[in-house]
Amino acid sequence: MKDESTKHVVDRLQKEPIASSEMQGADSMRIASLLEENRIRANELVLANKELAYQNAEKEKRAAELVIANKELAYQNAEKEKRAAELVIANKELAYQNDEKEKRAAELVIANKELAYQNDEKEKRAAELIEAQNLLFHEKTLLKNTIACIGDGVVSIDITYSVVLLNGVAESLTGWTLGEALGKPLYEIFNIMNEFTRKMDGDIAHDVITSGTIQKLANHTILIRKDGKELLIEDSAAPVFDISGRVVGAVIVFRDYTEKWEHLKRIEYLSLHDELTGLFNRRFFEIELKRLDTKRNLPLSLIMGDINGLKLVNDSFGHETGDELLKKAADAISRACRSDEIVARLGGDEFIILLPHTGAAESERVADRIREFVDMEKVRGLSISISCGVHTKTQEQEDMRDIFKKTEDQMYRRKILASGSMRSATISMISTTLFEKNERELIHSGHVGALCFELAGKMNFSIEDAKTMRLAGLMHDIGKIGTPESILNSSGTLSDEQYNEVKKHPEIGYRILSSVIEFSEISRYVLEHHEKWDGTGYPQSLKGEAICVEARMIAVADSYDAMTSQRTYRKVLSREEAIIEIMRCSGTQFDPAIAKVFVEQVIPNYRQAHP
Repeated sequence: MKDESTKHVVDRLQKEPIASSEMQGADSMRIASLLEENRIRANELVLANKELAYQNAEKEKRAAELVIANKELAYQNAEKEKRAAELVIANKELAYQNDEKEKRAAELVIANKELAYQNDEKEKRAAELIEAQNLLFHEKTLLKNTIACIGDGVVSIDITYSVVLLNGVAESLTGWTLGEALGKPLYEIFNIMNEFTRKMDGDIAHDVITSGTIQKLANHTILIRKDGKELLIEDSAAPVFDISGRVVGAVIVFRDYTEKWEHLKRIEYLSLHDELTGLFNRRFFEIELKRLDTKRNLPLSLIMGDINGLKLVNDSFGHETGDELLKKAADAISRACRSDEIVARLGGDEFIILLPHTGAAESERVADRIREFVDMEKVRGLSISISCGVHTKTQEQEDMRDIFKKTEDQMYRRKILASGSMRSATISMISTTLFEKNERELIHSGHVGALCFELAGKMNFSIEDAKTMRLAGLMHDIGKIGTPESILNSSGTLSDEQYNEVKKHPEIGYRILSSVIEFSEISRYVLEHHEKWDGTGYPQSLKGEAICVEARMIAVADSYDAMTSQRTYRKVLSREEAIIEIMRCSGTQFDPAIAKVFVEQVIPNYRQAHP
């Protein structure tokens, strides 16, 4: 199309008249441009045609290659068809063979089922046999182990009364081994008789075998061992049956009854006796009182006794000492009474004696004898005393409860009269015992007593009150009677546990002293003498003037002597050092006013009197 346009332009120019030279130049350039463009387009077309020719040549090559490939594929397909035909033939042969195999397999399955059924039947029979054997073995083992391990003796006999089995316990109890006893007559091995008649009570083996029932031995049966020793036994016997129900022997089961019998006797004893003293107890007394409260036993008297100062002894020396006191008192009471008189402990510190066919005068004589016997006893150097009440029933219509009440009332009246002097003697004995245990306590208590007397004088106490303060100072540590000697005499610093034991002594001292009228006043001083002015003391953490003034005085005197006396666990302070320490603690540990009087007025005088 471009060639045609160019030609058309040329023709048009040729036909048109010649224009000016400028127009002619412009047209020439346009023509030249068109010609150049046509030339470029022609070249491109040539190249495109070459490319197309090349592509067509390549297509022809590919087509030729495809033809070859198709021929190859056709050849391969032909080969596959041959193989497929051969495979069909082979499959038919295989199918035939498989059919034959299935026939043989079906025949084999039938044969296997028959064989499996037969094997199942055999296994069932074998399992049943094993189960029966296991059950029999288990029962035999269980029986054997039961007989061997049972805590009772077992003897088995046959119908001829000969021993066929003896377990270990039976061997131990009879003294015979199974090897020795096997085949021997039962009663040669099992030699039994009545404890009291010394004869055999019946034939238990014969009774079992002939009756076919379980039998028990009579009470109080003893077994005579092979070595001649005797055992109290209890037992039972049972028949042994065979499969048809006939009795073919017997089994005797027995045990040593000695320990159990002793235990039962002990229980019976304790139910009627006081364990501590061995006397009869309240229960036995009440039973006997009902039994003897009849007309034929009149006159019937009661003596009731109460040990004086038992609580004080318990508080001071401990319950072991109190128990020893009760046992000695019980022994003295028993020795003072006749064998037909019933002596019992009612409980605590009270005893009672029941005297049938005994009048009032005779009962008083028995009571006097009891007091005499008890007075002769001592525990840790401390005399024992008893207060007795006596009353007698002479008329059948009198109620024994009223007699008991009158006896008790008289005893308490006499106890009130005797208790003061007894307790005073006990406290004196406690002080002596404490000072014997620890000589340092004797010296210390003496010093504190003297310091308290001096301090009381300086604080304008009366002479009697000053003497009371000296006694309080002397007794201030009496509660240490309850402190173990190992702690009192310790040479080192006390452990917390040991110190806690020491801290109990104010309360123990209070309990001891408050039980006696003449010491009851100073008991409070002793209780509070370790309290501190600032409330950090013990045992009640009292503060300031809540602490009695006497206790505050003892606290200063006690501390001063402790600081200036020899102690194994610390050095001795000089008097000047002790004074400094007291003033330092004034207002915290000590009452400031008392500390001032003590330092300024007591120590100088005390120093002159005790250089």
